[in-house]
Amino acid sequence: MSRSDQGLTRDKERTRLAVLEAAERMFAERGGRVSLSDIAAAAGVTKGGLMHHFPNRDALLAGVTEHLIEKVWAEVHERIDLSENRPGKFTRGYVRALTSGSESVEREFSPTGLIVTLGTAPHLEKLYADDARRLDEAFAADGLAPATTSVIRYAAEGLATAANSPYLTADRLESARAELLAMTETAAPDNG
Repeated sequence: MSRSDQGLTRDKERTRLAVLEAAERMFAERGGRVSLSDIAAAAGVTKGGLMHHFPNRDALLAGVTEHLIEKVWAEVHERIDLSENRPGKFTRGYVRALTSGSESVEREFSPTGLIVTLGTAPHLEKLYADDARRLDEAFAADGLAPATTSVIRYAAEGLATAANSPYLTADRLESARAELLAMTETAAPDNG
């Protein structure tokens, strides 16, 4: 690939990322009613430029959903402590990521984000099914009993959903996070 081709590829990738980031932000701020023209303007591209990457609203929403899923996975992996050579390493990283106050996690688990996504769920089913399978595999390989990881996982997801709401104070979030992390240390490993 020539340098000019590499430059074009990088520009295309930058444009696509700018559109995804702008759409993610605008969906979080305004919900599903935001126009593609507004998203294009926020991304600094023309509506035609947006449509080049995402030919319709459903394709854009699928792209945003996939982008958010990947950002959350990256956050989980960033919070895995590689020095923890015992069962529960992935689960602890998951708890840390979902209770860290991360903007990506907040967007993925926010009630507004869920409403936007659920409003057009049929075309996103495969994305969520693939993500659920990846999570199930990661938790299954983590060495803790499946019932334990389920309780910890869904509690962390509930905390992520309630973050920045009047239902969950910062003190309660920190206390719940500590308890979930402690559960990974005291849980019996899965022996088969």
